[in-house]
Amino acid sequence: MSRRAAAVLAVTTAACVTAAPAFADSHHGRPSARAAVQLYTESVKPLGNVGGVTIDGAGYGSSFALKPGSRDVFYGLTDRGPNVDGPDGVKVEPLPDFTPAIGEFRLRNGKATLVRTIPLRASDGTPYNGLTSLAGNTGETIVDLDGKELPASPYGYDPEGLAVMRDGSFWVSDEYGPFITHFSRDGRAIERLSPFDGSLPTELSEREPNKGMEGLTVTPDGKTLVGIMQAGLNAPDGPKSKNVSAVRIVTIDIRTRRTAEYIYLLHSDDKPSTAVSEISALNDHQFLVDERDGEMEPNANKKLYRIDLRGATDVGKFSTVRNSRYDAVGGGLLVSGHTIEGIVGKDATAAATNDLGAVGIKPVRSSLFLDVAGLVTSIDPTGGFFGHDKIEGVAVVDGGKRVVISNDSDFGIDGLSNDTAPYRLKVKTLPNGTQDTGELLSVDLAKVPARFKR
Repeated sequence: MSRRAAAVLAVTTAACVTAAPAFADSHHGRPSARAAVQLYTESVKPLGNVGGVTIDGAGYGSSFALKPGSRDVFYGLTDRGPNVDGPDGVKVEPLPDFTPAIGEFRLRNGKATLVRTIPLRASDGTPYNGLTSLAGNTGETIVDLDGKELPASPYGYDPEGLAVMRDGSFWVSDEYGPFITHFSRDGRAIERLSPFDGSLPTELSEREPNKGMEGLTVTPDGKTLVGIMQAGLNAPDGPKSKNVSAVRIVTIDIRTRRTAEYIYLLHSDDKPSTAVSEISALNDHQFLVDERDGEMEPNANKKLYRIDLRGATDVGKFSTVRNSRYDAVGGGLLVSGHTIEGIVGKDATAAATNDLGAVGIKPVRSSLFLDVAGLVTSIDPTGGFFGHDKIEGVAVVDGGKRVVISNDSDFGIDGLSNDTAPYRLKVKTLPNGTQDTGELLSVDLAKVPARFKR
């Protein structure tokens, strides 16, 4: 079977996902964490086997969202496809023809079934791929397993955030531009918002490679898209992205296309050790933000924060901050000549809050909603229960009374076992030694012990 055929087979094969039972025991009279959760493990046909390493097919966890009007139908999203870090900073893609896709899942009677897949395509029907984009090149070099460089493509797309509309269409954010693309219900591109034509804030193009618009959601009334960057921007007067605690949130009025920007501060006492992987709407002004490290359980750092845009300062091109002006090619809003990233520098959360306050900027308010890592580690201190490193999708059910969390399994591969081509893949393993795969964790917030929330 060709690599292309294997990829197509994997995204068109129905999957059955069986729920592991939740336990209702208690610990010293306290509510049990196990009673609050239900685990679903995906069983999707592999994309293929390369050199004895299975490339897992359950890769729909980059984002996860509930179908409007439903309680049991969800949509998951792949990223650009299987890829690993190679020597000298290159990325290695074992299946260059992989087409990113949306997967529709039905959760019912203790099982979740992958009902259909929706490959993402250009308006003319040409399938998208995971190669670097000609329109928003990140500067990355991608090679195949033989070490051959793969050129940038007009159809390159790295999807990360998913918003599901009532008419059956989808909005998807990516890491390359970053772009936000509107897709029809069958996956054809309808339109694209871009920082290169002004339909998205121009300064977003200063994203760190592979850290673009990681999360996207739509308010329940269907009027506003809300996206969030994975990390800080590389502003002209600021430190490197990895040292910046200020992360941009962008709102887009779907009817008028008017945008606004707000600042979310990563939670840290020192330099940032976490990044953002998802934003999910609770209502028209409150959202959940998934902030996480990149470590496996036990005792990792993965938390959901409730944020509120009310009272936060718009730092976009329509900002009214004193002594400010908007410079699209100079880093966005400049306050007394400095970008947001230049103002906060390398400061941690508390100091960055003070930095912004001193120039009249209020970041979004945030409070702990759920300590995901603490919850799952309390269930299994060895990291054997939902111990994944990348918690990336958060579907909101019943206004936040329940959340369904997905992981990005990286298709079960993690790096190379050699430094020269032809390359050999390494298996990505969980703490219990098994290959990483996609799972879903349903959490009933009413049953979560108080120590893991608010």
